[in-house]
Amino acid sequence: MMRKTLILFVFIIMIIGCSKEAYIEENIDVPGEYLEESATSTQDDQQTIDELTKLQQVKMPTYLIGPDDKFHTYVYDEEELNTKELIVKRDGTLTYPLIGEVKVGGLELGEATALIEERLKKYLFHPQITLTPYEIKSGTVSVLGKVVYPQQYQITGEMRIIDVIAKAGGLSLGYFQNNTIEMADLERAFIIRKNKVLPVNFHALIKEGEMLNNIPLMDGDYIFIPSAINREVYVVGEVFRQSHFAYTDNMTLGQAIAHAEGIRPSAKTSSVYIVRGSLKHPRLFKINLNAIYMGKVMDFKLTPNDIIYVPKTTIASWNLVIEQLLPSLQAVQTGYILQNIIEDNK
Repeated sequence: MMRKTLILFVFIIMIIGCSKEAYIEENIDVPGEYLEESATSTQDDQQTIDELTKLQQVKMPTYLIGPDDKFHTYVYDEEELNTKELIVKRDGTLTYPLIGEVKVGGLELGEATALIEERLKKYLFHPQITLTPYEIKSGTVSVLGKVVYPQQYQITGEMRIIDVIAKAGGLSLGYFQNNTIEMADLERAFIIRKNKVLPVNFHALIKEGEMLNNIPLMDGDYIFIPSAINREVYVVGEVFRQSHFAYTDNMTLGQAIAHAEGIRPSAKTSSVYIVRGSLKHPRLFKINLNAIYMGKVMDFKLTPNDIIYVPKTTIASWNLVIEQLLPSLQAVQTGYILQNIIEDNK
């Protein structure tokens, strides 16, 4: 009987201990007057489906001829002038038989056709030309993070997310205890378009084949696939060194700011923001850093992958926090990836 009682007592203590640890992990040692927590407005499942459906149907902008675009040409009743490959040069010109250099960069297809026909009138009576593109470079997309070849890619035709990830060599693989593992954290992967995080679920797309997430890409899109292994924090905004830093156990906001070489005079230190979790569904904290520096409250305890944003002014809307920090975050991520590429090629 004593043995059973002792086992029960130990079991209760273990439960209490685990509960306490879970509470401590979630507990934030900053009083309410120095901390605000909120979640950005999130969409329900139907709203997400509706937005993804609209993104699937997005109209591509009017095609304008750009560098490296390739064309076949056909001239009616003038076979010797037909060409199988015309390439637009970096300066926007192409070289055409009889007339030489023609500036077509930035023109619509019909405008370029009319221009070439007008030039050919010096040599032909009523020339009729057909300009047929067979390889179009319609902008670029950046794919960074845990893919095999992180860099900027030309968008060719109607390229989609899966297409560009394949072009980047697929997701990075690593080795752990003699097993091959994926290095990518698809739950936290995101795509940014015009400074907005789109509601694309990379895990559902790549692991479950939910093709509604496989949206067509547009010029300037930015895809980042973070590491599932690295533990780091980002510090961006009004600090002297915007960067990412290795997370250490019990790391605090003050320590991260010190790694970033301190706050600029232009910073709004009474309203420092911390973004935690996926950028699609983050938790947001607003911290009064002055109160921490003055010793009125304990320093804010960070977790791996937190993003610290030090603004110039207080931001009225929680959703604007994400919008304002994205350019700086992209710059830090891009600089880090490019530096790694440079070092790997030395």
